[in-house]
Amino acid sequence: MENNISAIQQELFPLCVMLYLRLKMRWELVRQLIHLLGTEIRSPLEPEQAAYSLAYYESLQAMFSPQVLADSKS
Repeated sequence: MENNISAIQQELFPLCVMLYLRLKMRWELVRQLIHLLGTEIRSPLEPEQAAYSLAYYESLQAMFSPQVLADSKS
């Protein structure tokens, strides 16, 4: 990640969207997985270490938010 959130936004996000759509994953499941990932990453860390990962976590939450990607009703 090299201290650069834009790498996630420009490279990882489009790849995930393409893959998840093809797999017909629900975005709500992806959001739950991001939440669990954040919890697991932060749990063994000291507060100073956890703060370092917070920007990445918040960026992932924003990218996969319901305002950006909504599950279809069908």
